[in-house]
Amino acid sequence: MWEKMKTGMLSIAGHELINEGGLTTEALTWIIVILFVVGMVVVLSLREMVHKKKGINSRAKARIEEIVAQTVPEGEKVTAAYASWMTVDSQPMKGKTIYRYWWYAIGFNDARIYIIPISIDNKGENISGKGSFCVERSQLGLVNGKESGNWMELYGKDQKKICTLKVEASNTQGSCHLVDIAQPEAAKDFQRLIRLWLDVVNNTNGVKATGYYNNAKMHDLKTQQGDPLNGGLAVSAQAESVNRR
Repeated sequence: MWEKMKTGMLSIAGHELINEGGLTTEALTWIIVILFVVGMVVVLSLREMVHKKKGINSRAKARIEEIVAQTVPEGEKVTAAYASWMTVDSQPMKGKTIYRYWWYAIGFNDARIYIIPISIDNKGENISGKGSFCVERSQLGLVNGKESGNWMELYGKDQKKICTLKVEASNTQGSCHLVDIAQPEAAKDFQRLIRLWLDVVNNTNGVKATGYYNNAKMHDLKTQQGDPLNGGLAVSAQAESVNRR
């Protein structure tokens, strides 16, 4: 019986945790590590719940809607949403990886998307628009994405990329998002728009989406920074973080 109990406890920790003298130092270390990990999971889960609830009627969400309303022509019906994108530039020779983030306020319907690059302060309290441009469905030569996804890449008739937009149902404050915004209905509308544009735009132009986003280092960075349909209006990176090895 003792050997069975001992074997069972050993299988949990993966090491010899018990001997005749009681808990070993290694066993105690494993117990502390396990308790720490469990505690961190609980804390992070609670934090996520708090931020999700906060995002339902957050000031940031209201500000996004306000920016869209100021941009869209009066009387035109659109869905307002917070959109984002991130590019990853791995530079192994320099021992670093650069993460760049873009944030937008967008207003969209079946025919067009109004895109307003936004800047957000580090506290996530002040959000301001930095110009705007409109992408008409009829101007597009290709839409890349997945029917079940939450992002899409937009390309002009000349096959030059305009930008990539991602709309998530829940955005919680952290390194990637500086705001709490819960927008399940807007995210659902955006998914419907993706399906519609994948069908209409690509069939009209006789092209097919790959379903894989283009994140080819500097190529993606350059296209995300410039809008060929609007005279080169800058859509610049709002934040950048570097991980060094």
